[in-house]
Amino acid sequence: MRYKLQMMNTDFGVGMFAALPDVNLSFNEMMAYLRKHPYDDYMHEFVLQGFKNFRTKKLEKLIIQVMKDKGQSDPIMAAILYEACICHERQRPLLGLFAGIDPQRLVDFTPAIHIRSMLLHDQKLHQQWIAHFGDNIFNMTPLPAPAQLDIPPIFTKREYLSTHWYTIKEAYHELKKEFPPAQARRPLQETIDFALSVLEKADAFLGPAMEHKASLSPIARLRHWMVKIRSSNGRLANSLEGIQTCYGRGLIQQSAEASYAMELAERFSSYASFGANGVLGYKKTYPMTYAAYETLKTHAINPNDIRLEVPYTGQKLNWLEGQAPDGKGNLNPILIPAQCIFLFCNLDEQSLFSALGSTGLASGNTIAEAKVAALTEVIERDCDATVLFDPKRCFRVESKDPEIARLLQAYKDDGIDIWFLDVTSELGIPCYKSVVLGKLGDVNKGSGCDLNGKSALISAMTETAYPYPGPSSGPAPEGLETRQLEDLPNYSTGSAEGDLMILEKTLISNRYNPAYVDLTRKDLNIPVTRALVPGLELISDFDHYSRVSSRLFKNYMKMFPEDTHRADSSR
Repeated sequence: MRYKLQMMNTDFGVGMFAALPDVNLSFNEMMAYLRKHPYDDYMHEFVLQGFKNFRTKKLEKLIIQVMKDKGQSDPIMAAILYEACICHERQRPLLGLFAGIDPQRLVDFTPAIHIRSMLLHDQKLHQQWIAHFGDNIFNMTPLPAPAQLDIPPIFTKREYLSTHWYTIKEAYHELKKEFPPAQARRPLQETIDFALSVLEKADAFLGPAMEHKASLSPIARLRHWMVKIRSSNGRLANSLEGIQTCYGRGLIQQSAEASYAMELAERFSSYASFGANGVLGYKKTYPMTYAAYETLKTHAINPNDIRLEVPYTGQKLNWLEGQAPDGKGNLNPILIPAQCIFLFCNLDEQSLFSALGSTGLASGNTIAEAKVAALTEVIERDCDATVLFDPKRCFRVESKDPEIARLLQAYKDDGIDIWFLDVTSELGIPCYKSVVLGKLGDVNKGSGCDLNGKSALISAMTETAYPYPGPSSGPAPEGLETRQLEDLPNYSTGSAEGDLMILEKTLISNRYNPAYVDLTRKDLNIPVTRALVPGLELISDFDHYSRVSSRLFKNYMKMFPEDTHRADSSR
C-alpha cells in the first residue's frame, strides 16, 4: 500500500502529520484491506479518523450488523467501530449498541491503544487531573489547591514521596578530576559544508533554504525535504512519501545554517525502511527479532519500564539491538522495541503509544555530541511533563554579553515583553522555558535544556514561536525577579565526552538507565542517535491517553504544602 505523509494541523507551532493512502479507496475496500492487515497503523488510523464525520445513521447500521453475532465473524470491524464510538464525541451515543460485548475481547484486533486506555480502571481519574495540569502547563492557568478540587488524590503521600536525588552538581564535582581535556567543536562552516554536501548527494532537498520570521531567533532558516521509505514486515508491504520541513535558528547566520542542516540529517536518518534483513540503510546492521519481551533470551528493555500510556501485556514486538552504558565506561548490548526508535514506524505489531514524536533524536559532529544532544532533549521533554507553571519560578533576564544584551533590547524596542520559567527538574540539569504572551491571551513558548544554563535559555528564547520583528506582545507578569544570564548554572565540561560522562552518571545514579541506537546512515555518515531513558517522561501531550506521574503529582502537592495531608488518604 502506498501512503503519503501530510500535515493535518499545527499544535503550538508544531506540525501534526498523518499517513494517508495515496489511492482512492471506498470504505469497503479499506475494511477488506484491514481484515488482511489488521496492524497496519496507517490505514487503521485513517479509517478511524474518517468516522469523525461519518453519518451517524450509517455508523449505527454498521454496528447493528456487526453485533448480530457480537462481532465474532468480523472482529476487525467490531473493534474499529467500537473505537469510533469512544474516540469521537458525536458518535459516543452509539456506544450502547455494543451491549453484551466485552471490549477486552476486541483488543487483539486493533493496533491502537484506544480500547486498552479506556479499559484502565483509573483512567477517568487520571483524565480529570490531566485536564487541570495540561491547562496549567500549556496555558499557564493557576492551579487550584487540592482542597478546592472535588477530585480524589491520585497518589498517596507514600507513593509520590521520593528519596534523595543525585544531582548533576554532585556528578560534576565527583567526576571533575576525570574529565577529558576541553575540546573545541568542529568549525560551523565545516559542519555546514559536509552536511549539505552529503544531503545533496542523498537527494534529500526540495528547493533552497529560505528565511522565516516565525520565531524570536534573529536569524532563522527553513528548508523542505522529502521522506521516501519502504517497509516489508510480516503481513505489511508499504511505502511512505511526503514533504517535511527542517528549521534552523541562531544568533548568527552560520549557526542557523548548521542548525537546519543537522536537524535535516537527524530527521532524514530517523525514517527507516524495513526488509527481510531488518532495518535498512544504516552503517550498523540491524536484524530484528519478533518476540514477546518475556520470551527474549538476551538482555532487553522491559516495555513497562518505559513511561507508557497503557501497560505492556506481552504482545509480540520487533526488537533491534542498541547499547546501554553501565556507568563504568562500558557499553553493553540491549534489545529495544523498534517502534521506540523510528519516526512513523509502521510494523506488523500493536502500538505501545498513542503517538510517539522525535524526543531523544539528535545528530552531532561526533557520536558523543549526538548522545549529549539526545539526552538533553529527553530531559527537556521530561521537564515539560513534570514541572508545573508556578509564578515563583518566573523571571526576567539581563546579560553582560553585548550581543545578547542588544537582542534583549531589540525585543523591548519592538514591544515584545519576554520572560522565562525555570523548569529544571530534580536532576538539576538546567532547563528553561521562554514565554511571550500574545495580545489575545495566547501563550507562545520555547524550551531548552543544556548543561550550560546560558545555552539552555538562549535555545529556549530563539525557539519561541513568536514573530520577530513582529507585533507588540502582551505584558509579562508584574514583579518578576531579574536574573543575570551569566549567573545561571553551568556544568559543561568543555567536551562532548565529558558532558556525556556526567549526564550518564546523573541518570544512572537515579536508576534512569539510558540506551542508544546508532542511526548513522551509510549515505550520510553523519552521527545520529536515538536515546531512550526508561522512567523519564517521553510524552507531554496532556491528552485523554495521558497518565499522571508520581513526580508530577509530587510537584503539584509541593505547591500547596498545607494540603499535603489530603494525599495521605487512600484512593
